[in-house]
Amino acid sequence: MERVFSIIIPCYNMENYVDRAIQSVMDQTVDPSLYEVIAINDASTDDTLSHLNEWAAQYPDTVKVITYEENLRQGGARNLAIKQARGEYLCYLDADDWLEPDALATYEFAIKQDNYDLIATQSEENYSFGINYNKNTYTDLCIGREFSTSNKNEFIETDLGYVCTSIYRRSIVTDNSIWFPEHLAYEDIYWQRLIKFYVGTAATVEHVTLHHYIHDESTINKKNASHQTDRLTSYERYLEEIDKKGYLTTYYNEIMNDTMETYLFNSYFAFFINMDEIPDVYTRIRSTLYRYFPDWEKVYDDSNIPMIFQYMLKLLKKAKAASVADLQPFKEAVLESIDN
Repeated sequence: MERVFSIIIPCYNMENYVDRAIQSVMDQTVDPSLYEVIAINDASTDDTLSHLNEWAAQYPDTVKVITYEENLRQGGARNLAIKQARGEYLCYLDADDWLEPDALATYEFAIKQDNYDLIATQSEENYSFGINYNKNTYTDLCIGREFSTSNKNEFIETDLGYVCTSIYRRSIVTDNSIWFPEHLAYEDIYWQRLIKFYVGTAATVEHVTLHHYIHDESTINKKNASHQTDRLTSYERYLEEIDKKGYLTTYYNEIMNDTMETYLFNSYFAFFINMDEIPDVYTRIRSTLYRYFPDWEKVYDDSNIPMIFQYMLKLLKKAKAASVADLQPFKEAVLESIDN
């Protein structure tokens, strides 16, 4: 049976969280016939699979479990689920997060306004474990911004937030083979950007649909994790793909601005706060910038970025190589700004 929504939940050692995530799906205010849940056991070594099987046994018409023995990380797990999905729209949910009860009703509202290819909503960050739903109501929903071919440039430079705060027409993903990178963290950096070039119409709804649980084992927060540099690999694959497709030429300024913010500034910010030792990636980042944006020194406007990163840009312009020690003052300045 084809559904409106396919909710895809990758799970790796999520026995302590996954029940909350799936319960939030079962608490949705829309009719259960509108959605399916595809939960992927990504080679977990804990009791995650038993939890998933219990949900499938309780809701056999709604919950499907995929399990395998090789860990593919979230990207690979999502790819497997996409290939088996039957919903018109894909909806991603991380196993340690949860949905507002009116999340799918919010998306359904937007679909009825216009048959958008992508609908983006808002998230809320939570630092406590329990489910604390907002007292939201979807009776006062309204479409925020709309995007189409007429304002594609604006859409390309719009930050859509987490990959889990949007829904995506499944046929666009499968027809254009827009797959997540596998065996890689920060896979959404690649995917969330690439799909924009294939979307015909999109809209935003200023409404919280997702609760993002912040904890020490989260991908973005885990200290000194080797996967922190995956954010560079993911973005480099994105640049390579859009350059090959010709999109880089068409949307040069928009992509350059995003590259400077996401690939350079945000990456170093993450390295500074999450790693005791700064990774030795300066030459790699600098080479990538000059490869895809050889004239960035002349055309990039840095007037709105923090002063500490303006100083880093000056270093990039004059130094082809820099040691970890050379970058330590930047780290200290960032940490001091956070403390203050």
